[in-house]
Parts: sequence; C-alpha cells; structure tokens
Amino acid sequence: MSSSEPTFTKSPSGPLYKKLVQTLKGEILSGVFPIGTQLPTEIELSERFDVSRHTVRAALRQLRDDGLVSSRQGAGTTVQRAGSTQTYVHEINSIGDLINYVAGMRFQIDSVGMIECDSDQADRLSCPEGQRWLHVVGYRYVEDSPSPTCWTEVFIHADYSGVARLLERSKGPIYELVEDFYGERVEEVEQIVQSRQAPDEIASTLKVEPQETVMEVLRKYRLASGKLAIIAFNLYKPDMFRLSFILRRNRAQ
Repeated sequence: MSSSEPTFTKSPSGPLYKKLVQTLKGEILSGVFPIGTQLPTEIELSERFDVSRHTVRAALRQLRDDGLVSSRQGAGTTVQRAGSTQTYVHEINSIGDLINYVAGMRFQIDSVGMIECDSDQADRLSCPEGQRWLHVVGYRYVEDSPSPTCWTEVFIHADYSGVARLLERSKGPIYELVEDFYGERVEEVEQIVQSRQAPDEIASTLKVEPQETVMEVLRKYRLASGKLAIIAFNLYKPDMFRLSFILRRNRAQ
C-alpha cells in the first residue's frame, strides 16, 4: 500500500467494523482497489488491521449492502460499481462446476412430497401422465443474505426418492445424493435458460411483482443409461442473474 492510504485507528467510540468499512470504502473509491479486482482475504484484512475475522465479516457485509462489493464462496470478494445491484454470476461450464455453485448457496426447503403427474405436469416434465416424482420446493440463499437468490423446484424420479431423508442434512447438489445413495452416475446435464412469469405465490418472497418476468434456469439430469433422474427449475430476478460461459473451437475445426 502507498503511504497515502487511509489510516485506521481503533478509537473507543463507535463499532469497530464501521471504522473498517470507512477505511475500505475510502480505498475502493480512491482506486486502491479498482472495479473488478478482489479485496484481500478475510485473514489478510484481519492481520492488516489487527481485528477479528468477525469484525472483517461484518465490514464486508456492510460493503455488500452498500453495493460496493459482491462475494461468492471460493471466489473471494470483488469490487463492483458503487450502487450497482449485486448479481449472482452463473458460471457453469461442466457438471463439476455445479458442486461449486451449490456449495456457495444455502437451500432452505419449504416442502417435500411425492406427486403423480397430471396432464399439465406431464407436459411440463415431458413425461407420461401418472408418473411419480419426489417434489422438492424451496429458496436458495447466498451466504447469510436475508433475501433469496432464487426459487427452486426440483423433481426427483420416484426410483430415487429415497434421498428425501438426506435432503435436510446435505449441503451438496442433489444429483450427488442420487449418485452416492444408488450407485448411479449423472452423465449429462441439459440446461435451458428462458424467461417466464413469476408465480403469484413466490412473488413477495422473491421480491418481484406477481406475474413479473423472471429468468428460469431449467436443468435435466440424465444418468449414464440415458434415464432422466432429476429435473430442476430455478427462478431468478433478472437483476440478480447473469449467465457466463466459454466457447472453445473444436480441435477438428
């Protein structure tokens, strides 16, 4: 750091984390940490300012609330434009990336139960009418955010419904439960991103207007046998979602 960096003093007045917020905010706005760069880790900030990691976390939480940074587990804390809405960057280029994606989120399950598809549900899932699925519904949250990042609806084929007893205790992706519990292997995940209207019953929790346009990420998980084992629908507010992927030229081209 340069000799002109903002000073940090532990005076007895006011919460310590707020003094850290002011110092880091000053460094961000003055260009010490430009937009798009990462802040030091919690440990590095704790050592630099001689404060606890609890204090550092509180300061980073305030900076996120102020729209100056965004955080993602495993990817650190990134400086963003002041006042911009925090988006959840959706970077999934392989099945393995789904593990990191889910690891950074908390799935709060609202309901779990078996269903038999009526004609509408069968059309939606592209399955025979009357087919049975384990139906799991809830919201996903980033870190300790009080507001959900997305609404999630998961359909697990009845043949693998035994994972229901593990859902509340597991922090990993549901497809891993199927693999571990049944000895199967997910070979392919088809992902479709499209717009749709938000159902009335989730609008207030997702903080959108009823029937407002939202982004839907649909994933279909197929086993090595070709059998469709899991279908998941995830609804995001448009300003909370950005899709990122990389295209590479085939070596044969």
